[in-house]
Amino acid sequence: QNYQALLETCLKNKCLFTDDNFPAHISSIGTGALLKKLPRNLQWKRPHALHGSPVFYAANRKQLDLCQGLVENCWFLAALEALTFHQDILAAVVPQNQSFERKYAGIFHFRFWHFGEWVDVVVDDRLPVNEAGELVFVSSVYKNVFWGALLEKAYAKLYGSYEDLQIGQVSEALVDFTGGVNIRIKLAAAPPDLWDILTRATYTRSLMGCQTHLGATKVLKNGLVAGHAYTVTGIRKVTCQYGPENLVRLRNPWGKIEWKGDWSDSSYKWELLSPKEKILLRKKKEDGEFW
Repeated sequence: QNYQALLETCLKNKCLFTDDNFPAHISSIGTGALLKKLPRNLQWKRPHALHGSPVFYAANRKQLDLCQGLVENCWFLAALEALTFHQDILAAVVPQNQSFERKYAGIFHFRFWHFGEWVDVVVDDRLPVNEAGELVFVSSVYKNVFWGALLEKAYAKLYGSYEDLQIGQVSEALVDFTGGVNIRIKLAAAPPDLWDILTRATYTRSLMGCQTHLGATKVLKNGLVAGHAYTVTGIRKVTCQYGPENLVRLRNPWGKIEWKGDWSDSSYKWELLSPKEKILLRKKKEDGEFW
């Protein structure tokens, strides 16, 4: 589907785009277990029906500020979070010249790397909501921002349905967002130069994420969530009174539930650093980010 041609046709005919290739219908959601989670009286609505002044993208937000929906695709959100640190890479996936005011025709497009080439995926902006008018899948903390929900819809279209996004790897999504080559490292069998690899990756602006194994309990005693994905948001070598330590900063895409061990927000370890370094690195707030 040619985004520009479809947009111009809709503007000429003064109509809003409806996508027959990925209809506002239960078939686009899936055929399996996800259907059982859906609210009664599911409806599809355009952002203008959900908010008085919808915004496509708010560039001034520091964090991702997206909330996971019924699909529970934390791996997708963790990869998206990594993108937000590199505005140039994000702009390749999410073309920024789209809005709900100028040249609005109910049509949006996104780009993904798929089977060795960039694919432009077009969607209409009808989104599934419950009776209260709340988005049932990915939404923003700011109720008037819709790029995350529309991006997820385009990604669901690329893979077949929303249900097809239930299981995945951060690394797969990062490849789809960049066209890059991915390396996966099992920490149990990590190479001895892991820190050097992380350092090189950081300096070359590589995107990084990590995942925990599935477990019997959802949240472990140490605060990590089992079977969950995190974004790597930074690395730092610090000097303690007894010598150097290598720290990695992660963010839970839920924006809450943090690690409780060494170097967590309330860990005694921070007292071993110089006051300057402690002030620079330690953030005592429940935002899902931790060292």
